[in-house]
Amino acid sequence: MANKRLSLGLDLSTQSLSAVLIDIDSRAILHRLSLDYQKDTRLKKYGIQGENYILPPKNEGEANQPPKMFLAALDAIFADMKSAGLPMRDILVCNVSAQQHGHAYISHQARTILGRLNVPGSTASNLVTKLEGCFALNLVPTWMTSDSVKEADFIRNFVGGREKMIQISGSDSPARFSGAVIRKIAAQYPEAYRETEHIHLLSSLIPAVLSGNSRVPLDFGNACGMSMMDYLNKDWSIKLVKAVAEGLPGGESTLRNKLLPIVPPYTIVGRIATYFIERYGFS
Repeated sequence: MANKRLSLGLDLSTQSLSAVLIDIDSRAILHRLSLDYQKDTRLKKYGIQGENYILPPKNEGEANQPPKMFLAALDAIFADMKSAGLPMRDILVCNVSAQQHGHAYISHQARTILGRLNVPGSTASNLVTKLEGCFALNLVPTWMTSDSVKEADFIRNFVGGREKMIQISGSDSPARFSGAVIRKIAAQYPEAYRETEHIHLLSSLIPAVLSGNSRVPLDFGNACGMSMMDYLNKDWSIKLVKAVAEGLPGGESTLRNKLLPIVPPYTIVGRIATYFIERYGFS
């Protein structure tokens, strides 16, 4: 496989992190690998349980996963690829999918902390240790969250009801979509909400880690599942952001500052961080 042009695809799902390595020119699949969060000994320690792969809920309807588990999964899957003798230096592009509409709360320190991944000689510790302090909240609410019905109803009614909500966002403000859950989290964990600089979807969190850049944008294919995006214009809706932020600390302007730009899914958002080059042999 020497001197091939390779593409790496990563899929962060509810149950696992999967990787597929593809020859760009022949389109042949060269390698597949999947790590189950509950079965892999390096990941099961993070405490997710049951068929839904979530942390034991404190309240009915909660469906959370630990963000550090995703960092550990990245290290684990790259370690396995390197151990298998795969030509990491021939990987030219990495594409990320995480379509479970989980979202993470990134701290004000994350910009500096993630930036350390681009400092040479930074491989003495793993991602979990190196990125300590990156998260304002050590929970990632997933698409199965169902305890935010009241918040979803509030957003829908704020903009004028079901039809208006669908006209703007393309969906009828589902309880599991990020906007309703953000309202719930802000009320439940106000200090964590205040400490949040950016709210990332899992589909943007992983590229942020891979590039060492906390300001990686969101793609519109996933952002449309947040109940805050103008579906036709593919940008944040002023009305929906105002609805989600109503009554939250700092109001609309504070929430708007926590949201990152929305871009097409095929946007190149950066180069692989030095950490991954030195530790795993990426180009």
